[in-house]
Amino acid sequence: MAKKFDVTQKRVVGFAGHATAGKTTLCEAILFLAKATDRIGSVDANQSVMDFEPEEQKRKYSVSTTFYDVEYKNTQIFLIDTPGNSNFIPESLSVLPAMGAVVIPVDALEGVKYQTEVIAEEVTKQKIPRVLFVSRLDKEHASFDKALASIKETLPFDPVPLALPIGEQDKFKGVVNLLTNKAHTYGPDGKPTVGDVPGDMKADADEARATLVERLVEADDDVMTKYLDGGEVTPDELAACLKKGLCSGALTPVLCGAPAKGAGADVLLDLIVQSFPNPLEERPRPVLNADMGEATTMQISTDGPFAAQVLKTMSDPFAGRVNILRVYRGLFTPDQTFFNPSKRSKERPGKFFYQHGKDQVPAEQAMAGEIVAIIKLKDLGTGDTICNAEADNIKFPDLPRVEPMVHRAVHPKTQGEEDKMSSALQRILDEDLNLRVMRQDQTSEFILSGVGQAQIDVALERMKRKFNAEVVLTPPKVPYRETIKGKAEVQGKYKKQSGGRGQYGDCHIRVEPQPAGVGFEFVDAIVGGVIPRQFIPAVEKGVVEAMLRGELAGYPVQDVKVELFYGSYHSVDSSEMAFKSAGRMAWRKAMKEARPVLLEPIYKVAITVPTSVMGDIYGTISSHRGKVQGSEDKGKLTTIFCELPESETHMLDAELRALTADRASFVSHFNHYEEVPPAFAEKVIAGSSKVKEEDEE
Repeated sequence: MAKKFDVTQKRVVGFAGHATAGKTTLCEAILFLAKATDRIGSVDANQSVMDFEPEEQKRKYSVSTTFYDVEYKNTQIFLIDTPGNSNFIPESLSVLPAMGAVVIPVDALEGVKYQTEVIAEEVTKQKIPRVLFVSRLDKEHASFDKALASIKETLPFDPVPLALPIGEQDKFKGVVNLLTNKAHTYGPDGKPTVGDVPGDMKADADEARATLVERLVEADDDVMTKYLDGGEVTPDELAACLKKGLCSGALTPVLCGAPAKGAGADVLLDLIVQSFPNPLEERPRPVLNADMGEATTMQISTDGPFAAQVLKTMSDPFAGRVNILRVYRGLFTPDQTFFNPSKRSKERPGKFFYQHGKDQVPAEQAMAGEIVAIIKLKDLGTGDTICNAEADNIKFPDLPRVEPMVHRAVHPKTQGEEDKMSSALQRILDEDLNLRVMRQDQTSEFILSGVGQAQIDVALERMKRKFNAEVVLTPPKVPYRETIKGKAEVQGKYKKQSGGRGQYGDCHIRVEPQPAGVGFEFVDAIVGGVIPRQFIPAVEKGVVEAMLRGELAGYPVQDVKVELFYGSYHSVDSSEMAFKSAGRMAWRKAMKEARPVLLEPIYKVAITVPTSVMGDIYGTISSHRGKVQGSEDKGKLTTIFCELPESETHMLDAELRALTADRASFVSHFNHYEEVPPAFAEKVIAGSSKVKEEDEE
């Protein structure tokens, strides 16, 4: 963008809420009215500028945050279009702190849905100015009144209509701007025509406008006094009250329209220009001392040393890493070196860009309030703070993350491409804060974890498209363990003679179970030198190696005590190898006699669901061999605390989403191992791929 704008001429506006409510389409209408595009891009027709990723076009909804800045009425407006599907809502939450104000669309057909409630709660907590937009009023069964009632019933706002629809469904023609008391109607090209309020709407519009004026004057004591004294409140005074109430959070205006036809987008754009806060008017942001962690706040300012935070990182196989950041203080030019307190590193950006969907437009500099992109910086990642000097020593709080609920094992489709898969996974992790990858040591699997299955599917599609890395998913192998419940006393003798020097080792051991979690204990009870001291560690090593593959199903053995109390040796034929083999043989015999059992990992799980479906959730927990341990009432939601076997959590996400209309979430963490019930143990043992080592005697 060639034109330069003062910081007071800038706005940073986010669009957040439930998927399919019309966030992206509303952004497309804004792009069209601001003449950034020549038509309103259709999500359904894969014409959207904001939803440009193939994975988004395939699904017809946003899966990542997109940025675009436009010029409208001498104002530079930075748009942040966020995903609303439950699998990707955590990304919306991560960029909320960067928004100067937020527009929350509500579907006129379905009203408020759960992900909008999640967004509204965070918006309230962070004190972000907000506007609601009732969308899709041209669709069958659309109702502004029902959508408004849904807002009042569900969201933590006290909404006040700033616009009314002119007709609904197939009779929808436009909107009445209650602030200006003018009607906005729209032709096939999406462009507005402004005129008088239709006669059949005048009474309703007058009543709604009177209510609006009463709410607006509450924002200013002087104007309220004038109003109560019977004085006439001027349009300028009403506009000032609207801005004051909106920026303070006292007012939540409600607009309406049909974004696919451009309807209502012009009223929203005018409101953004006239009433949304410019960067200097935005709320203070929390900031920390990078070393001490002491919290304070920072007001956006053009003065002072440069400070910014990375909102998103994109990996491109050709352009490399693209970092998108919000500037909170100062001015930054391409020839300056910045300091990254998170990585304790210094880098130089080289060039700045404004992000226009998938494209970049050169920017001369990065100034307070803006959202800019920089490329090809190896150490910079999402959430990192950058400032102009090490001495500044500040750090913005980490961007919020959500604990994963779905875990899948990933394997390269082609054998031998493990390194290629690992590299692609790391680059995908750079793009999505809410994906995790870990290697399970016992099963030697890479586990990819995400908020939902769709998030994982999108990650794999991107890996293939961007980095030509194809993988397959499987349920993770459960890291079962084995232990014993009884005691045993056995002998292990390894004797081999094949000409020349032979091999001889003889040991007697007692085994018994240990309390859960205590681990392995080896006791040397040899007296009288029946086994020379130098061979005793070999016996222990043989036992430990044998315990890596238990006798039931080949899983590691834990929580046992082994006492070496007797044995014999040969002065010529005994060796460390012989006693190691004897120890291994002894353990195998002992475990078979000591009532071996299979153990499974048990997870502590906290499931949050609507209170109305608690009964169904209790039934689901029970059907998965779970044990309910309590619950916590959170108003409309209830968190149920329980213990579940790991094997029963792999598909829990899908079940909970189906039972709760996508309103459930859960977090889990490993707690302990527990004996598998016999019926289930038989299935695991029968299906195991245990490889038995042959005893050498």
